[in-house]
Amino acid sequence: ANKFTSIAVTGAHGKTSTTGLLAHVMHAIKPTSYLIGDGTGVGVKDAEYFVFEACEYRRHFLSYFPDYAIMTNIDFDHPDYYANINDVFSAFQEIALQVKKGIIAYGDDEQLQKIQAKVPVLFYGFEEGNDFQARNIVIDETGTKFDVFVRNTFYATFGIPTFGEHNVLNALGVIALCQYEGIDKEAVQEHLKTFHGVKRRFTEKKIGTQIVVDDYAHHPTEIKATIDSARKKYPNREIVAVFQPHTFSRTQAFLNEF
Repeated sequence: ANKFTSIAVTGAHGKTSTTGLLAHVMHAIKPTSYLIGDGTGVGVKDAEYFVFEACEYRRHFLSYFPDYAIMTNIDFDHPDYYANINDVFSAFQEIALQVKKGIIAYGDDEQLQKIQAKVPVLFYGFEEGNDFQARNIVIDETGTKFDVFVRNTFYATFGIPTFGEHNVLNALGVIALCQYEGIDKEAVQEHLKTFHGVKRRFTEKKIGTQIVVDDYAHHPTEIKATIDSARKKYPNREIVAVFQPHTFSRTQAFLNEF
């Protein structure tokens, strides 16, 4: 990783989708190698950038000393390993101190607001006070459009072919990283539109008149996000959710939330 400008994407939720989106956009613009948590990856000869998913489970991500980190959120998960939310936060605080150039963090997350670092921390989100803010969200049958303001100054309008607030946030993190690295915003606009997702993240299959969506949402927060996407994409359809528990420790810890 030290041979490239390395970008670690981490967080309790959304890291695979965000890594996939960032890899898709950057790979189309600059020589970029990537490794995504859905099992896909590409090594590019003479790559400038290396985009990779960095998982907090068992503090595995502390093996990395990346140039940049995108932090999507901090939430209590992996109850077989972490004691509580404070234990999870301590792991993220530790990786934050290992980042060399800058952190792009979801600013509407109260845990991430507390992160201390030796490098600039840029916040993105919906609320006022974020360095990168999404406003004027418009949804139609083709996807979601939104305006991005950088420190309250209009930057550009972006469109994504996906639905749900979490997908806007994933895109916003990618836009912030690219803007900070000086990557052409027109190119980012163009390639955001052509991203069709990663494996098992809102993967759709039509069977007769039904639409079956496969999603690896294994935490209550993620299930809410998946249902939110379904409601926004198919506002006139009845939604039936079928849940497969994933690990007995997580099922037990979050039973009421499930």
